[in-house]
Amino acid sequence: MLNLYSPSGNENQVATFLESELGRNGLQTRRDSAGNVIGEIGTGRARILLCGHMDTVPGKLPVKIMDDHAYGRGAVDAKSSLASMIVACVQAIRDRESSFHATLVGVVEEETSTKGIQQLISDHQPFDLAIFGEPSGSRNVTIGYKGHLRVRLKCSTKGGHSASPWISKNSFDEAVKLWNKLESSCFMNNEASKFNVLTGSVTKMTAGDDTNTIPSSAQLDVDVRIPPGLTIESVEQKITSVCKELEENAESELVVSASFGSRCPAFLGNNDSTIGRAFRMAIREATGQQATLVKKTGTSDMNLLAEKYNIPMVAYGPGNSAFDHTDNEHVSIPEYLESIRVTTMAIRNMVKLYRNSSFETATPLQH
Repeated sequence: MLNLYSPSGNENQVATFLESELGRNGLQTRRDSAGNVIGEIGTGRARILLCGHMDTVPGKLPVKIMDDHAYGRGAVDAKSSLASMIVACVQAIRDRESSFHATLVGVVEEETSTKGIQQLISDHQPFDLAIFGEPSGSRNVTIGYKGHLRVRLKCSTKGGHSASPWISKNSFDEAVKLWNKLESSCFMNNEASKFNVLTGSVTKMTAGDDTNTIPSSAQLDVDVRIPPGLTIESVEQKITSVCKELEENAESELVVSASFGSRCPAFLGNNDSTIGRAFRMAIREATGQQATLVKKTGTSDMNLLAEKYNIPMVAYGPGNSAFDHTDNEHVSIPEYLESIRVTTMAIRNMVKLYRNSSFETATPLQH
């Protein structure tokens, strides 16, 4: 597993290592045009996708083992999940009663452009079930993620000399007013259930060029997270309406605009899907405890696959996502090993359940 972490940040070397490991374990391997590493093994149905991402956020961390924990960039998000899926897949397919076809993919740029999963989707390979390697904790299964929308807000005024701030509106002040209005009318960041409400955060703000000039232009970048039940279009309309209202109330001097960038719909799987049951059974078998079904406020590649594949899918992997992207990123080795046992059992379970039940689908949202 540690070899997946090092050298930190060099995705091509990680891909080369991954390709070698898949081939060594009997998978037929290749790389697609995006740089994804793809390994295939087995025949027949069920056709299972096991998808994890090779990239991490920037920042090199020392790779070490200390007190039964593995430390390094990607320890949680999400190379331990990818490693555990590889081992589990190989172990499961050695069971003659669990004949299936597995496609194991290490995708690129999950943290940035999502071009890896986009390429996988465009290749139109058929799947019946999908597991995404993301930290859920070894005794939890993630069945839902919120959607996201990137928004750029701009406030423009005529500007002027900072010695006479009463003469002209300040675009910075207007941008703050705009954000306060959006917070009070759109975003429910103070609600107890963050999964079921619209939330948003300013991620970047710029205004002004000189020290003695009233800023004539201010820009806010906002990250909006969208729950099931709300369409992306309705959120865009609401934000546009708030911008228009602020501009109209300020009369002619202020111009307010909103532009919308990358977007992704929310996804919520069926609580009792084939794959969900398979993991619940496996967690109970491996640990003696009941699994917890988790709905996350973040967004993953699973959301994008769900737009094109109406199949049962979950996200699963070791680690506490509170350590994602932090300088203290680490995963418990006993939990990592437990996740391998659980995933191995879950794959065997889902193959049996798939063969013995009518095919059901997951629920992609906001199409």
